[in-house]
Amino acid sequence: MGKKKAAKKPDLVDDRVPRKEPYTSARMTGVLERIREQATRMSALARSLDDAKIDSIVVDGHAMLIRGLNQIENFLDNASRAVREAKSSRETL
Repeated sequence: MGKKKAAKKPDLVDDRVPRKEPYTSARMTGVLERIREQATRMSALARSLDDAKIDSIVVDGHAMLIRGLNQIENFLDNASRAVREAKSSRETL
């Protein structure tokens, strides 16, 4: 008996985020503001742990945080490379 083929999903809506997106200075500033707000919240959390003299807490989602930080670093590397490439292509024109 042959192998059963997987049924194709209907192409109703593609919910995936595009792999590449254009970023303007204004859009990057908006992202930066969001990161600043998150950093402020994290700083306040660390301060409240210190003030309460709490040695440590166990937080669900630790791996998610680390993956997110790694993704931000990868994004910054890719964005820096894109800026360098855009500058060099402009200079060669």
